[in-house]
Amino acid sequence: MISSLTMKATDGTVCPLLRSGRDGCLVRFDRSLYQLSLSTGDEVEKVDLGFSGSRVLERLLQVPGEVVSREELLSYAWQERVVGQGSLNQQIYTLRQILADADSQIIQTLPRRGYLFNPNYLVSVENTSQQPAPTPVEQPNAALPLSRRTPLRSPWLAPTMLGTAVALLLAFVALGYRFMHAPKGSLTYTHSIGPLEVLYVEKSQQMLERMMQETRLLVASVAGMSSRPGRLIVNMSPGFYELRCLQNDGRVNWLKVHRSQVNAIPNETLQGCLR
Repeated sequence: MISSLTMKATDGTVCPLLRSGRDGCLVRFDRSLYQLSLSTGDEVEKVDLGFSGSRVLERLLQVPGEVVSREELLSYAWQERVVGQGSLNQQIYTLRQILADADSQIIQTLPRRGYLFNPNYLVSVENTSQQPAPTPVEQPNAALPLSRRTPLRSPWLAPTMLGTAVALLLAFVALGYRFMHAPKGSLTYTHSIGPLEVLYVEKSQQMLERMMQETRLLVASVAGMSSRPGRLIVNMSPGFYELRCLQNDGRVNWLKVHRSQVNAIPNETLQGCLR
């Protein structure tokens, strides 16, 4: 049945551990940072989901094994914003790419009903809000690994949380500035295709040329669907290409594509980036 907003598996401050579709690859979801950490052996790859992508995964993980309707996911991930169904399709596609969910077994589609997260791929849920606070003498907070620290109650708690929030906000602003204004140390190339201005950003000339060559058809497809002036920013992260569609009204849509699928993205997903 369609799930309600009753939260189960991921209440509180949590970092669920998930199995991916790749052998030996475990995924830790940190919803506070909108981030997935993919661990294979000793190697860890961090992938930013963005706010909406993180909220979609968070909502599915709240009720693993239960169906969450498309309308509910749209409301949860795009609060007080009106977006089309293509935006949700885009985020589901991106999550499946990151989780190596080629057969849609991890995030399953229920036609005309919605989506569910397969509980067989949920390894564990670490709920830090339920951990007891350590005693200052026997187990000082500062001595614990960062991932296991439990904040001590103190009159400085609120200012500390505020400071953390400000720091995260500044980090996101800095990230946006990086792509908008091409900082020193990055190489860029800009050209226009129809009404779309395309900005490529990379660290070296070789990587820049490689990215432009591998995304040539993808960028051309996006430009062919664009009916109004806009800006497309393309950059590379390990194993993926990231596309950010900037609209003149200030809206930004984000798409993350695995390099092996760069020329196999459905048109509906690409259109979602332009909405």
